[in-house]
Amino acid sequence: MSIKSSTFGGVHLSGEEAEQFLKQLRDEKPKQAAIDSFHRGQKLLKEYHEKGYVTFSPKNIHHTRGI
Repeated sequence: MSIKSSTFGGVHLSGEEAEQFLKQLRDEKPKQAAIDSFHRGQKLLKEYHEKGYVTFSPKNIHHTRGI
């Protein structure tokens, strides 16, 4: 089992990691957060194609990390 990667190259999996990765691709269902994110991205893409730009506002975050 090994994982090999480099700054400019891809990631190569072998052994158990490769088998587990392939199983996840085949069998796992996406999380609801991933599905929701995909749909938000589709709306932004549609707006970009219609207007040539996208307007969005960041969420109001009530906490700060490391500041």
